[in-house]
Amino acid sequence: MSALASLERPPLFHPVSDCWVCGERRFTRFHEARIDFHQYAEQDADLHAYTGQSVWLMRCAACGFAQPATLPALPRFFDRMYAQRWSHDWVASEFDAEYKDLIFQTILRELDRRAPAGRRRLLDVGAHAGRFLHLAQQAGWAVEGIELNPRTAAYAAARTGATVHHQNAQQLAAEGRRFSAIVLTDVLEHIPEPVRMLRALAALAEPGGCIAVKVPCGPSQLTKERVLAALTSHRISVADSLVHVNHFSPRSLALALDRAGFQAIAIQTGAPEVLPVSGGWRARVSNAVRLGVYAAARLPGAVYTPLALQLQAFATRPLETPR
Repeated sequence: MSALASLERPPLFHPVSDCWVCGERRFTRFHEARIDFHQYAEQDADLHAYTGQSVWLMRCAACGFAQPATLPALPRFFDRMYAQRWSHDWVASEFDAEYKDLIFQTILRELDRRAPAGRRRLLDVGAHAGRFLHLAQQAGWAVEGIELNPRTAAYAAARTGATVHHQNAQQLAAEGRRFSAIVLTDVLEHIPEPVRMLRALAALAEPGGCIAVKVPCGPSQLTKERVLAALTSHRISVADSLVHVNHFSPRSLALALDRAGFQAIAIQTGAPEVLPVSGGWRARVSNAVRLGVYAAARLPGAVYTPLALQLQAFATRPLETPR
């Protein structure tokens, strides 16, 4: 390839200079994440072209948040990555699956305690196939969802009868929509510039309304991966194919919510997924380990230890905007 052709070829990545949570520019690189999009060879050739590339993750020296050092320059990269063409049967199985029900029920119980009395309008951001919408309906909530994957959005709407918006939070806020509870379960880790997203969600919350955010705990997940790699043939994977771009610690998650305008922030250990017992003895052993670690990680102060593999945050939009 000639030097001129090389200069004319658009770059695959652009650098990220500031911490998405606190704005600091001092970072330490700690893990090189691989990209493999072989499954998109026929669906999206431009996305597939990133296969074989890698991206460094870096941790902010000020707040402990971790993010990629570079981001793909391909327009709508993340929208394209999450536009999987799942089969109808697989989406239906996700609606019926119970592996996240412990997480969902834990969130619903806490929302009952925190949401403004008498207000029961809930928005599920990243509604997927609609399982949480369904459980929230059963608990007495009037529900709506946001889901950018057209297949899962359509299925969730059909199974629950709820409105599932195929648009982003900023557009909903501009329309004047307001909710007494907003839920993001295993969603915020996928979205670059998370404080910007949380600010858009704050605009969707009623004064006094609450938000529930569940994400993996970045430092704990990395520790787990390193232990597994040291003991087995497991290869460390915390962000392959940039499936996770945000790696929160308890402190940085609280700071992100604070900078988005929320208050009364509580960071807890998040509940784990529980495998179906139809998986046999291996599933039972795995569940026993997961639930045992979860119980230990709920002890006072344990959310700041490697036992807290998941983080669950709750916060409230102020009744009045501070002057």
